[in-house]
Amino acid sequence: MTEIAVSDWTDTLKQALKVWHRSAELSQSPLANLHIVEKERLHKAYADDLNGRVAAMRDVLRRAIHALGVVGQSPPENEADSRWLAREWRHYAILTLRFLRGLSRTEIQHRIGLAEGGQYYTDQRQAIELVALILQDWEGAPREESSLLRLAFPSGAIPLDDTFYIERQADEELRHQIQQPGQTITITGPRQVGKTSLLIRGANQAVQALDARVAYIDLQAIGSEAMADSDTFLRLLADWLADEVGLSPAVVESSWQSALGASRKLTKLLERAILPAVGGTLVLALDEVDRLLATSFHTEFFGLLRSWHNLRAWNAEWQSFTLLMAISTEPYLLINDLQQSPFNVGLMLYLTDFSQDQVAALNERYGRPLKKAEVTELYTLLNGQPYLTRLALYTIVKQSLDFAAFSQIALTEQSPFISHLRYLRQLVESDPALRAAMKEIVTRQSCRDDLLRHRLQKAGLVQQNGTVVAPRCVLYGRYFTRHL
Repeated sequence: MTEIAVSDWTDTLKQALKVWHRSAELSQSPLANLHIVEKERLHKAYADDLNGRVAAMRDVLRRAIHALGVVGQSPPENEADSRWLAREWRHYAILTLRFLRGLSRTEIQHRIGLAEGGQYYTDQRQAIELVALILQDWEGAPREESSLLRLAFPSGAIPLDDTFYIERQADEELRHQIQQPGQTITITGPRQVGKTSLLIRGANQAVQALDARVAYIDLQAIGSEAMADSDTFLRLLADWLADEVGLSPAVVESSWQSALGASRKLTKLLERAILPAVGGTLVLALDEVDRLLATSFHTEFFGLLRSWHNLRAWNAEWQSFTLLMAISTEPYLLINDLQQSPFNVGLMLYLTDFSQDQVAALNERYGRPLKKAEVTELYTLLNGQPYLTRLALYTIVKQSLDFAAFSQIALTEQSPFISHLRYLRQLVESDPALRAAMKEIVTRQSCRDDLLRHRLQKAGLVQQNGTVVAPRCVLYGRYFTRHL
C-alpha cells in the first residue's frame, strides 16, 4: 500500500476528483491503494482489476463526501430538492455537482444559490480539505493535529456522541419530560440555535427510557409535490408512519378507501392500526415544522395535531403517543386561531443562546485556542449565538488564527460568517418595512412599530432589554450598520 504524506492528502484527493469520470487515470491515484479501498473492494466482491479498484474507490469517496452533509439524512438528488440551497449541504453539493456530476461553476452557483465571487472557491477548497481529513481518519493515517478538532465542522445537526455538544436548560427539561409517555413537546427558537440536535436527543432518550418507536420526519426533505394539498401530504404521512412500524401498505390503502376526510382517515389509522402495532410508546418527531407555513393547509394540519393531543384525555390508545416538534418561528405567529394550535399545549422549550460560561466550556473542548479574556471578547461579539460560536472556534483552530487576526476578518468577504450574514440581510431587505425597522434599531436602539420589532426579535435578529432594542449581537449590529 502506497503511503500518502500528511501534507499531500488534499492535493491527492483534488487530482482524483478532477479525473473522476476517467477510470484509467483515476486508477493511478494513490487513493486507489488505500486499505479502506481494498476493504471496500472485498466487501462488494468487485474484481481485482482496474475496474474493480476504481469502483471501490468511487464508493469510498462518495461515502466520504456524503459525510459532509446532515447526519441521518439521505442527500439531495433531484434538481427540485430545496436542500441544494441549504448551507449545511453546501460542501456536499459543491463536490457532488462539480466533480461527480460534471456541472459548470455557473450551474452550481445557480443550483445552490451562491452569488458570483470568491465564496464558491473558498467553500470548494474547504470541502476538499474536509473529505481529505475524513479519508485520513478512516485510513488511520497519522495527522499533524487532532482529527476530532479538525473534523468538527459545525454543519447541521450535531451527532449524539459529539464532544462539542453543549447542554442547556432545555436539555434537562426535555430529558425529564420525554421519559413520560403521551407528551406534546415543542422546541422553538431562531434558526441555527440547535433545535434539530435537541430533537434528535429527545427522541433517543425516549428510545432509551421507554423502548419507544420513533418516526422522524424532516419536513424540509419532503418535495413540493407532496405539499400541494392536505390530502396528498396526509397520505404521505400515513405511508411514512405505517412503514416505520412495519405495517403493510395495503393497510393504509384500505383505510384510505373510506369516505371520511383525510384528517379523519389518518387519525383512525393511527388509533386502530399504527399505535396497536407499536404496542408501546410511539414518538412522532417532526423537524422543520415551519416549512408548512408555505402551504394552504397549515392551519388544518396544526388543528389535527391539537386534536391528537386532546384525544389522550379519554382514549387510552393515544396515551402512548408522543408528539415532538422543532420549529423556527414563535408558535403564536404561525396561525391566527390559537384554539387550533398544538403550540399552546404541552411543554414549550425555547432554545436560548449560550451563556459566557458555556462559550468557555466550548473553548475548552476545542483545546483552549482562546485565553480567558478572549473568550469574553468572543462572547461579546456573538452574544453566544450557538452556530456562530462553534463556527468561530472551528475557524480559529483550523486556520491556526489568533483572536486578533480572526477579529480582523469577521466582517470581511473572508469571514466564516459571511454566508450567514448575507442570508439575514436578504431577509431584511426583502421587506422595505423590515429594512426601515432594522435601520431604526441599529441607529437609534428603538423601534416605533411593535409588530415589526416583534418579527425581527422572533427571527433572532434583535433583542430587547427594557426599552432598549438592539441587534442580537455586536456582529449583527456592525454588519447591518455597514449595509443599511
